[in-house]
Amino acid sequence: MRTVLVTGTTGFIGRHLLRWLASEGNRVTSLQRSAELLPGVSETLRAPIFSASNVRSALAGRRFDWVFHLSAYGVRPEERDIEPMFRVNVDVTRELVEAASGWPAKAVVIASTGSEYRLERVDGPVTEDSPLETSKLYGASKAAATITALSIARSLRLPCAVARIFNVYGPGEAEYRLFPSLVRHLSRAQRAPLSKGDQLRDFLFVADVVEALGAIAQALESSASPAQLALNLSSGRPTPIRDFALAVARELKASPELLGFGDLPMRPDEVHCFSGDPSRLRAFAQWTPRYTVACGIREGLQQLKETIR
Repeated sequence: MRTVLVTGTTGFIGRHLLRWLASEGNRVTSLQRSAELLPGVSETLRAPIFSASNVRSALAGRRFDWVFHLSAYGVRPEERDIEPMFRVNVDVTRELVEAASGWPAKAVVIASTGSEYRLERVDGPVTEDSPLETSKLYGASKAAATITALSIARSLRLPCAVARIFNVYGPGEAEYRLFPSLVRHLSRAQRAPLSKGDQLRDFLFVADVVEALGAIAQALESSASPAQLALNLSSGRPTPIRDFALAVARELKASPELLGFGDLPMRPDEVHCFSGDPSRLRAFAQWTPRYTVACGIREGLQQLKETIR
């Protein structure tokens, strides 16, 4: 039985990861801000304010085999304050990496984002060597966290990987995101407001993302020498938002006329293509996604129906 520390457990991906870790027989400790008791968690550690010092105090005297760091600030549209952006994304990440090196952990997996990349005028999947974001707060803070984490891990010979995740969808997403918004409107025969839908996105079903995170940890643990690397967690197959929306409508047997393409303006900072080349991940962790977009939508809708029952 491995001992596993997870942050970000109350989030979309975190809740799915907890279920997977529990199903694999791991003993899971959740480091979280809230007092919520989560299924699959053996121990809950609280840090109501995520800071390096509070995380250090919460972890005092404890050791873990694996660490999954999913907690972040800036995911929600309203999260744009500079101080917590860099305190949570950079300082807490650094503290976790340094703590893990002292145990030492067998694998540290940091969940990051494709927003680390500078994507203006990009029209296809990017590799891990593509230029990083320097002007947008969230992307820049996550890129800074990756550089910090990997450089410290390398100097301390800690097995560590940063997974740059692109477009995840599935049951449990925040209501403002594309998949739940489409389901909410179309299932009620209401018009779903959308942008033009020409943008290309790298959609991955959440079960594939969780399995990839687990595969990365296993590869880190079994590697002959400590590895430190950034990995695109993506399909490499960008899909137009329009096609994704049409696929949801088909599965719900809703009229495509309810899809309000063009009802919403494009955001000023909208990029045309948000997609990553997963070749490095495939080679390192022997992982490929199991779900096509259509299959993921079908499975996601089925899980939603079971939740409602």
